[in-house]
Amino acid sequence: MLSMYVDVEQRNWDTILPFVTFAYNSAKQDTTGFSPFFLVQDRDIETPLDVILPHDTEIHADNYVQQLITRAEEARQIAKLHILDTQAVEKRRYDERHRPVNYNVGDLVWVFTPVRKVGLSEKLFRRYFGPYRYYLT
Repeated sequence: MLSMYVDVEQRNWDTILPFVTFAYNSAKQDTTGFSPFFLVQDRDIETPLDVILPHDTEIHADNYVQQLITRAEEARQIAKLHILDTQAVEKRRYDERHRPVNYNVGDLVWVFTPVRKVGLSEKLFRRYFGPYRYYLT
């Protein structure tokens, strides 16, 4: 996600990191059905807009802790079920599409090339280059 926003010289990653982190932690994940923040904190993240706008939250101190524990456990169980379902779907999709790779002379291919430059992060580089024509037999 960070590589989508960092500039070519990789000089702005530290300024955009807080925004990318916030976006990731507050976004509902397809796999779990919850945001990472919710699964850890057992509440939705509050933005400046949430603080400004009025909203009703009735919290009773006597059973607040028990409600937190119950909601957290329910969320984790639901997330676990979502993860298992997603794993089964992804396995089925992979098995349907996976086939042995056979290249013919003249085919266009993308080449995995690990790029290393001193002072720059390898994680933020493009990994595949091409397309190139396949000439080996």
